Amino acid sequence: MTLELLSLKQQLLKGGAGSVLVKATFAFLSFTISVVLARYLGAEGFGVYAFIIALIMLISIPAVIGVPELIVRETAKYQAKGNWELIAGLWLWGSKVVISFSVAVLLTASLVIFSFADYVDEVKSQAVLISVLIIPLAAVVSIKSASIRGLRHTVLGQLPDSIIRPFMFLILILVAPFFIKTLGVIDVFYAYIFSVVIALIASLFFLKKVKPVQIAQVTTPDYDIEAWKKSVLPLALISGLHVINGYVDILILGLFRGDEEVGVYRAVVQMSLLVSFGLQAINQVLHPHFSRLYTLGDHQKLQTIVTISARVILLISLPPVVLFVFYGADILGMIFGDPFYVGGMALAILAFGQLVNALMGSVGALLNMTGHERYTVRGVALAAVVNIVLNFALIPFYGMLGAAIATAVSLAMWNLLLRYYVRQKLNIEPSALFKSTRLKLN
Repeated sequence: MTLELLSLKQQLLKGGAGSVLVKATFAFLSFTISVVLARYLGAEGFGVYAFIIALIMLISIPAVIGVPELIVRETAKYQAKGNWELIAGLWLWGSKVVISFSVAVLLTASLVIFSFADYVDEVKSQAVLISVLIIPLAAVVSIKSASIRGLRHTVLGQLPDSIIRPFMFLILILVAPFFIKTLGVIDVFYAYIFSVVIALIASLFFLKKVKPVQIAQVTTPDYDIEAWKKSVLPLALISGLHVINGYVDILILGLFRGDEEVGVYRAVVQMSLLVSFGLQAINQVLHPHFSRLYTLGDHQKLQTIVTISARVILLISLPPVVLFVFYGADILGMIFGDPFYVGGMALAILAFGQLVNALMGSVGALLNMTGHERYTVRGVALAAVVNIVLNFALIPFYGMLGAAIATAVSLAMWNLLLRYYVRQKLNIEPSALFKSTRLKLN
């Protein structure tokens, strides 16, 4: 093993450890927020909050249109080649596009919601009208964070949205009862908006600190808009389809079942994400390295870091699966309260789905960061269709158990299909369960 490869492994392990720490902290903060809201609002109020969050996430799909993923990939590629003018142009173009689209989505969504306000519960309609303000603010945070991660400051790029925003949100909802008599859903969304504003300020500050002097000295940015437009469409479809797969179950469950069951299922989903948080954490580190090594044509190093990361991801994923399968109901009841005990079976099913997600490794990241995003689109689009169909078929009869089955099946399907594409198109074995038959790994 060369010194250069050893240095790369050390860099990945160091960055991976930091990213895992960030993701672990984010998971802790998210759970704490969910517990506090479930205790303050009750299962029914928590269900209203979960339904509106799902709605806002789906509404905001056109706002970022894949630009953050494009910025991470292209920034890493341009930095490897020393194309500072293109980085400056990419950042300016990306910011303008996202701000324009997010404002358009905000205005359109507000008009539609206001038009149908008389047909919806007053509290829900007011909460939705307030929460749409999150869309443009969160969109800008994602752009600035993507720029930081593209420069390979992976941990720092995650701090605004993964640590600062949830921490501020938690503090606000914890202290709110000392100033207001009863914490309601509307108050919760005011706190959410304020926390996003703080995250935005932090992302601007961090980017200013890490921006290379070569970019700051660029006077005439360069643009490759046609290539960016060509790449951003599949990336937009990928990010949009991921959002659909992540929230459509909660939305459809809310259409057929009561707010209390939605609240329980939201807690179940939050718990199940612990299985794949290692995958998400490691992926944040790997994105720029995948792009850089593929651009440089270093296939051997690419396979090596994929194998190392896949094994780490598997080790992180197994313990929560065992806990959720055997003690899921007890954990839910103990943490969230007695009404949430009924979610144990749904948690076990989702845990298995997330385990398949973790077992397949960084399949989506590999395809997206190497210019093969159209294959990711195929896999995730098929999963989204299956997810929606199964949710509509199963939820009316089985409630949150049907939602869990639909989500787990679609999650396993897209990961298996994406593994096939990675092997065929990149000659890379992404899973920790198998060895590459085409490359001898160090």
